[in-house]
Amino acid sequence: MVLGTLRLAPAAQRWALRLFRSGLAEFAYRWQLPHVLDLDLAGEACNTTPTVSEVLTDDRPPLVALGGGKDSIVSLEALKAAGLRPVVFTVQRQPTPLLCELMALAHVPSLTIRRTVDRRLTDLLNTGGARIGHVPVTAINSLMGVAAAVLHGLGPVVMSSERSASSGNLVWRGREVNHQWSKGLEAEALLRDALCGHAGLSNACFSLLRGMSELHIAKLFAATTTYDQKVTSCNYAFRMGGNRVERWCNDCAKCRFVYLALAPFMDRARLISIFGHDLLDDPRHLEGYRELLGLTGHKPWECVGEFSESRVALRLLAEEPSWTGARLLGALCAQMPSWPTEQEAAAVFAADRPRFASPACAEALTALQTAASRPMLRD
Repeated sequence: MVLGTLRLAPAAQRWALRLFRSGLAEFAYRWQLPHVLDLDLAGEACNTTPTVSEVLTDDRPPLVALGGGKDSIVSLEALKAAGLRPVVFTVQRQPTPLLCELMALAHVPSLTIRRTVDRRLTDLLNTGGARIGHVPVTAINSLMGVAAAVLHGLGPVVMSSERSASSGNLVWRGREVNHQWSKGLEAEALLRDALCGHAGLSNACFSLLRGMSELHIAKLFAATTTYDQKVTSCNYAFRMGGNRVERWCNDCAKCRFVYLALAPFMDRARLISIFGHDLLDDPRHLEGYRELLGLTGHKPWECVGEFSESRVALRLLAEEPSWTGARLLGALCAQMPSWPTEQEAAAVFAADRPRFASPACAEALTALQTAASRPMLRD
């Protein structure tokens, strides 16, 4: 990749290189472009050392990325409860009523960032001159958030990427391919170093939920009903064009996983009201759930949890009388070669302190966690 006249600090160069090699690894795998895994940067480094400015100050409210799903809502509610005066931001290519309604429910100040695709790229896509595929959008949104925070005099950007985002989908040509690479811990650390080394912004961005599993986050989300009729994690709710759905498509790996993750911690009727459908009573989803449980194929190309999380969730549901009769539950339980042990379940619900979060934000999350104790499996 030729940088031309763009000169990046060494730390920013390291981040950019990994962004292309690992952030585009899925794109490369799907289009069979192995050279992407070994791309190099061609250009001179910027050797000027910027004056470092500390972003973490008490007078600067944190800026929380609101994506519409359970994770960012948990981060937001933790910071609100702690009195940290969070501001939220969304990134939208076109006005999205659902995100606007979610921001209104939050009752905090909000920013909307408009993202525009270069017209030349649109023309190429329309004429078949460019390939369509997965890009590291979390990296893009993080940088836009940091720019907005600096412009408005706000504190650090708070993302809500979980522990399992660092787990890959498969190994290709000796390299791990991870759909969620730009949400993972490596990407977070590289971006923080890049922002400090190139722009002098110290502690400008971190993930508050880094030390938690998807299942643990789902339990925390279940403690509030405020967002039940607006929350969505389905990517099809934010698609451009005619294939956008109102909230949940109920036909993708993301919908299936979030339904399974929330099910142990909610009344069944409440969960059905959120999704508008009982996914665990629909035989069409059998193969999709087998994939999430690791019974076939590899981890889906979606932002979903690890196999262990799906297995623990299924075990918890198997013990719940309210789920008796759900057709998929029985079929899936019958196919499990073994159940997670007590220790394996404890590992799923164990929470580490977020590595880069400010002390105040980390303490806010700890306070929220006290509302829910870790469920234990019965022998």
